[in-house]
Amino acid sequence: MFELTPLNGFIALVFLIIFAVCVIKPMMEPRTEYAEDMSKEQLKSLVYSLAKSLKDTKEEDERLRKKIEDLQYSDSLQREQTKFLTANVNKNTSVV
Repeated sequence: MFELTPLNGFIALVFLIIFAVCVIKPMMEPRTEYAEDMSKEQLKSLVYSLAKSLKDTKEEDERLRKKIEDLQYSDSLQREQTKFLTANVNKNTSVV
């Protein structure tokens, strides 16, 4: 069934820590639920931080799209080289 070994105990401890950080801690922090509860300066800084985050995300998205495009190009180039080399090997090794 379930055997309590040091490894299983460690895994359970790690799970509890992750649970506490991800679930319990955010519930204990005070949250602003409504924009009316925030001052103009807080709203302004929030909007600026969200805009910067959006800009950074778009730049990261563009960078990753370019990286994917480069990898796809490299892969297609490698496939063409493999076809060419395979055809040459087959041509030179076939006996007529």
